[in-house]
Amino acid sequence: MINYIDEFVKNTNFNQNKPIREIVYEGLRKTIISGVIPVGERIVEKEYAERLNISRTPVREALRRLEMEELVEYQPRIGVIVKKITIEDVIEIYKIRHNLEVLAAVDAMENITQEEIKKIEELLDLTEEENRKDNVEEVIRLFGEFNLMIYKASRMKRLTGMISRLNEYLQRFRNISISDKERREKAIKEHRDILKAIVEKNKEDIDKIIKKHLDYSLEIVMAEIRD
Repeated sequence: MINYIDEFVKNTNFNQNKPIREIVYEGLRKTIISGVIPVGERIVEKEYAERLNISRTPVREALRRLEMEELVEYQPRIGVIVKKITIEDVIEIYKIRHNLEVLAAVDAMENITQEEIKKIEELLDLTEEENRKDNVEEVIRLFGEFNLMIYKASRMKRLTGMISRLNEYLQRFRNISISDKERREKAIKEHRDILKAIVEKNKEDIDKIIKKHLDYSLEIVMAEIRD
């Protein structure tokens, strides 16, 4: 347990101009989503509060918010534990993500600038270069940057936040889906196809291009959860 709390303390940055309850919530959420705290592990608010040298109230409030997000759950006679992500959860998240990403791409068709297109093309070139070097961590980061650039091009600020938070839930599993070099090469091509469809304003094909891109990842995540 002490190792989990150590990671939580590292993720809790009080050097921010935010309320303590918000900082504690963000730190605990990041620690849970990263997979550091195992599924089913009990979170004792007293222990966490003592390590941060704060009252139990901010930790309690953070746990309530996390329960609403279904990252933790209260079990009678046990307390608050980290909730397991189920197959049903994954399917639901990918269905929502698919629809939101199509929406982002369609809106990007109308709003993206030539400068943004050039930057995304340069990003894809860099991604290919890092993939040739087998720099997996950097490729994963660049994949995330690609998605963010498309979301920003849609000019839908709330949509960006919604998709990003959905992706966070599955991050520890999604990275597994692109651990294979061949899959990474395929994903880069799919990213180029998405950008091409946006530039050409190809609304007819964007749905199936994004669905194909997400389906393989979904299969890998589901297999990992089953295991």
